[in-house]
Amino acid sequence: MTSTESTTPKLREDDPVKILFDMASYWATIWSFIALCLWLEHEVLKRLDIESGNVRVTILLVSTPAIFLATVTRIQKSPKALLILERARYVVVLVAAALLGAYLHANHKDGSYENALRDGAVLACAKIAACKESAIQYANTR
Repeated sequence: MTSTESTTPKLREDDPVKILFDMASYWATIWSFIALCLWLEHEVLKRLDIESGNVRVTILLVSTPAIFLATVTRIQKSPKALLILERARYVVVLVAAALLGAYLHANHKDGSYENALRDGAVLACAKIAACKESAIQYANTR
């Protein structure tokens, strides 16, 4: 008879990985919410045609903390909002990981010897007709 229980270890409440993930996800959620508030307020100020940069900065510095604190107190009072926040922090971590991966992929510069060797081989093969035809045939058969 086979066991239906999972063989993966269960995370305890005092597990350092769980504690680190919880802290990182909470802080990422807080900062993403602050960034969202700033972006929305900036868009509203643009639509109101407020030209002065000093006035915009002043409004943002006053209203963003006020909106953040008002939202946090409302979330703490509502169990449903707390549940949504608990679930949203996982999405925030996934989005942050995807954005970081996209950024690293876009800015990755491979200056290794193997990469230079591969580039040189591709350039040399492109100049030799027989090599180029063989490479095309090989690529078409794969």
